Amino acid sequence: MPDYKLSRSLESHSGDVRGVIFPAEDLLASVSRDCTLRVWKHLPGSAGSKAGVEWTSDVSYQATKYLNSIAWMSDQGLIACAGLNQEIVICSPNASLTPESALKGHEANICSLHYSDGVLISGSWDKTARVWIDGKCKYILKGHEQAVWAVLVIGPDSFLTGAADKTIRLWSGNQCVSVFRGHTDVVRSICMVGDDRFASSSNDGSIRIWDFQGNCLQELYGHTSFVYSLAYSVATDEIISSGEDRSVRVWKAGECVQSINLPCISVWSVAVCPANSDIAVGGSDKIVRIFSRNQQSWATPDELAKFEEQVAGFAISTNQVGDINKEKIPGLDALQIPGKKIGQVIMAKSATGGIDAYQWSGDKWDKIGEVVSGVGQQQKQLYNGQEYDYVFDVDVKEGSPPLKLPYNANENPYTAAQRFLEKNELPQEYLDETAKFIEKNTAGVQIGTSEPVRDPYSDRSGSGSTSTYSAPKPKRAKSTLFPQKTYLYIKKMNVPMFIKKTKELNASKDVSIAISDDEFSALSTILTAAESGIDSAGAVKAASAGLKIAKNWPANEKLGGLDVLRTVVGQIEDAGVISEIASALIQLGSEIVDIPNNAMMAARVFVNMFENEVGRVVIQDSQVRESVLDSVRASAVKELSKMAAVALSTLILNFSVLASNESDPEIAFSVIGIIPDFITLVQDSEAGYRLLIAFGTLLSLPSPEVKEAGRSLDGEKAVSVLKVRFPGETRILTAVDDVLELLK
Repeated sequence: MPDYKLSRSLESHSGDVRGVIFPAEDLLASVSRDCTLRVWKHLPGSAGSKAGVEWTSDVSYQATKYLNSIAWMSDQGLIACAGLNQEIVICSPNASLTPESALKGHEANICSLHYSDGVLISGSWDKTARVWIDGKCKYILKGHEQAVWAVLVIGPDSFLTGAADKTIRLWSGNQCVSVFRGHTDVVRSICMVGDDRFASSSNDGSIRIWDFQGNCLQELYGHTSFVYSLAYSVATDEIISSGEDRSVRVWKAGECVQSINLPCISVWSVAVCPANSDIAVGGSDKIVRIFSRNQQSWATPDELAKFEEQVAGFAISTNQVGDINKEKIPGLDALQIPGKKIGQVIMAKSATGGIDAYQWSGDKWDKIGEVVSGVGQQQKQLYNGQEYDYVFDVDVKEGSPPLKLPYNANENPYTAAQRFLEKNELPQEYLDETAKFIEKNTAGVQIGTSEPVRDPYSDRSGSGSTSTYSAPKPKRAKSTLFPQKTYLYIKKMNVPMFIKKTKELNASKDVSIAISDDEFSALSTILTAAESGIDSAGAVKAASAGLKIAKNWPANEKLGGLDVLRTVVGQIEDAGVISEIASALIQLGSEIVDIPNNAMMAARVFVNMFENEVGRVVIQDSQVRESVLDSVRASAVKELSKMAAVALSTLILNFSVLASNESDPEIAFSVIGIIPDFITLVQDSEAGYRLLIAFGTLLSLPSPEVKEAGRSLDGEKAVSVLKVRFPGETRILTAVDDVLELLK
């Protein structure tokens, strides 16, 4: 069977192409981060044409936020698409901007859709999947602990879902009947394989084949990064996959029979045309590409040569091409030795002294890019919950999955090599070889020192590291602002003013809710000492009085009680007391949100809750976190005083630091949606700066989905507003530029 070759490149989208469907030879549809659904049609009489103009497209739906999921409703001839608008829109493939209908119910981004025999299923960041029949929601599937990234209809009342909690769930109706475990990272896609099996792909780089009894029948390794999308070709019994390693791979009988590299970083989606087994691919370079095995459908020789040139000229990080079996990087004579398997990658020195990567196609080595240092990237690599400058894939044994070799550029290579050997129980004689491998493939990077963030009320230097390269330098030095690792607090209190004002209000209160003279005396002593530090017992005692005021006094008199809680909460080490404070503030609801000063002070309470580990555990709880963030969303759209804007932006910043420190994309997803809209409204430069630092910290997470969310929320447009609003503030101009660099 011949290899797939480029047939057409379809260029009309202005953003990443996140989803494609290919229901017929003359019909293709795609959704994009440019917020459009495009329908592509093959003009009559143009079959076999090589002019490259026979595919035309029209926008069939224009959303207000980005679209990232799509499904073909075959029996109705309609298209379902969805994204950040939290609704599923049903559209005609004809050029009509008016949708047929909209299905509402999800509470967050809808990231996956599948349709079969009258049943539509959707998966969302709200941790649920929904089953829709005849335009109505029949089931809400609850059970996953994180975002549902993959969905599949397998029968009239049977479904599969895959999620960021690393599990796959089998459902009968709305009941989960089985949980399949095996993936070690986010499950991204699921597709049927024949009649009695299914395949799943994951951020762990693997593809797994399962039966419906939960047995993993096979593991397919070849991708070197996240595997985003799967499709199955019934006619050829092949699985097609795509991922973050810029490749599309074709699998048959458990073997990779072809690897197609693209000149873009993320290959988001693949689809197979059932009529001819052609492949449609959507990528981060805004292009839909069609690949075919039919020579009559191939692009012209000039177009093929241009495509191969684009692929060959693409820069590749050394993180993707490590191979422990090399003593040194060979010259071009290495290309005379046949590869061991399709998709194998080697490095070779070019005639000019650079390093190029080549991939074995089955009969020859194809140049797939120029190798550059990995540390120039804006994101570090995540491995076992820790960030590293490099995480190499190391092939040790033929047929076995690659081992992960993590390394930070400020480490001794022999220390990292020893750790790698011990973890994987490899012979000690590999030590020198492994250390030399690290030295060669990190291109002599030297890491500078990092400086912690200084006082939150002054201009800050940020935290991070700078890098110097002896290999080719990146276009831009790595930002030193992001990610921020230090929490900020708002601690100062005017104790005499509080005592005076509160005593005046207290005089008219019933004894059951009033503060006694002894309590006032103790409060004055405790609060005066609070800024320099008090013990937990004293903080708890003060909090008791603060809660009495916050819970029982009229809404317009609660401010003093909230101020007490704000001052002492960071020094309370009793989780029960902190939980009580959080619950009380959440339950007060409109009495806080609707009164600007109360909202400002409540935000300060939650800001200072990040001061110790106990408080961070309480506020990290998903129910507490989402309730707090709901209040932030409600307050952030209002006209705010400077103090309120700074309090809310600091709370958002602390949540962003928590997401970064915990490497938790779910927290990031919860927070990032608030930031762009808030940035466009904020009128205070300090609040704007803190929002920029929060945004950059989230975008620095090693999660393409978080960066994708930032882009699709019009992050670039939002942060650029601050350049115009505060043209004389160097720190804001610098932070905006750094955020824009991360959004690329």
